[in-house]
Amino acid sequence: MAFILPGILSLLQHLDTLQKEPETYRPKGCPVCSHAIVWCHGCYTRKADRRDMDEVLDPVPIPRFFCPSCRSSCSTLPECIPPRSWYPWEVRQIIFLLLLAGNSIGKTVALGGSRACRQTVQRWWRRFQECSPVYSFHLRAHFPRLGRYAGFTDFWKNCLDSFSLSTVMRLLHEEGLCVP
Repeated sequence: MAFILPGILSLLQHLDTLQKEPETYRPKGCPVCSHAIVWCHGCYTRKADRRDMDEVLDPVPIPRFFCPSCRSSCSTLPECIPPRSWYPWEVRQIIFLLLLAGNSIGKTVALGGSRACRQTVQRWWRRFQECSPVYSFHLRAHFPRLGRYAGFTDFWKNCLDSFSLSTVMRLLHEEGLCVP
């Protein structure tokens, strides 16, 4: 199980926070048994930097924690890293905005500025469209003003104009929804 730490919006910020304030990553309690104390249990690494940049930050450390009561472990991700993806949320946000603007998948892949292939972008877009009714329902409950936008494109354009995709997905993850 992974927690998502809000406010860490870039990999550089994650590395800096992890070095200077590692305790901010410690969960308040065990997600399984609610025991108040979890121990630092090292870290694992993830390849999370899939941007087309000269400086690649891979691999990035992800802190792990262990509950002595129920013997389960959990990890804490920064907001910028999706729970089950190699690409940071900022890459997906650019791709989704290009697709919402009416670009084809082929043109989006060419303009997207990432190493994501056509099949990956298609899979992301298809899953995003499939989950959109549930996502938009929960987001409208948090932000009633988003209720003004009925269609898929209008809703997501306005949502992503107001909030980053990482913040939106963190909120949905906190609601217990499976985010990509």
